[in-house]
Amino acid sequence: MDIRKLDAYKKFDALEDFDLNANLLILQEITSKWYKARPDNEDLILLKNAVLSVTIIANKMNYEKKLYFMALAEYKQDKLRAIERARKLEEQLNQVKTEKL
Repeated sequence: MDIRKLDAYKKFDALEDFDLNANLLILQEITSKWYKARPDNEDLILLKNAVLSVTIIANKMNYEKKLYFMALAEYKQDKLRAIERARKLEEQLNQVKTEKL
């Protein structure tokens, strides 16, 4: 992947995370305010619980996305190290072959 595309993706991803968290906070604040005004309202209780559940799920998904990209980066590094080791072994094998001739 082109490094410029990766940098742009990281910036858009950070903006998306910020936007999601800001909107979740707005939902939580408004729901909390309404719930405090009417704690006996069953619809508000359901809304409060739903907002909290969505917040937890969104945070979990965000965390899993970060873990996914970290794992991808590690796999890529492992692959590059394996390729480099294979190239070195090929060079050594070619040297041994030429020395025997």
